[in-house]
Amino acid sequence: MTPREFIAGFIGAHEGGLSLDRADNGNYASGKAGVGPLIGSKYGVTAQALAKHRGVSAASITAAQMAALTVDEAVDIGMSLYFEAPGFNQLPWNRITASIVDKAWGSGPKQAIKLMQRMIGVADDGVIGPVTIRAYADWLEAEPAKQWADVRIAFDTSLNQPRFINGWNNRTRSFLPGTAWWKAWA
Repeated sequence: MTPREFIAGFIGAHEGGLSLDRADNGNYASGKAGVGPLIGSKYGVTAQALAKHRGVSAASITAAQMAALTVDEAVDIGMSLYFEAPGFNQLPWNRITASIVDKAWGSGPKQAIKLMQRMIGVADDGVIGPVTIRAYADWLEAEPAKQWADVRIAFDTSLNQPRFINGWNNRTRSFLPGTAWWKAWA
């Protein structure tokens, strides 16, 4: 599934049509419920996002423009403002990255990036740069590498060759995150 297909899919599955809920901050150009005219949101797109995508001020977006928003333009907004602009297109595309992009759609890219950065153990500055890109790629590999090592060790242990098990285990562990081999691979 491509990022575009994913964004179209979550819009279809999780976002409704036009929302005019007066309690929703996203339904006002000001970004604050009850402040200014009720513009609404559509397909999860707020007046602020629509304005940024179109290169105009949020105050210039009208309720009629919001009501006329198409799914195609909503997907374009998702791709440009929530996938490419924040830098998610620099990360390996997989199910985890897709879920992070979905969180960016719902909570804003900066917040989603900060949550991801905390998860992978780097400074949570909300910016996808070289350190975050590398750490994310390493994080994606680390857990499977540990699981594979467990499988190897369990198999080698099942051979009931105590004379060789320490050497086999040392060899297996030499391929784990944090080892010289792991670091040299980068």
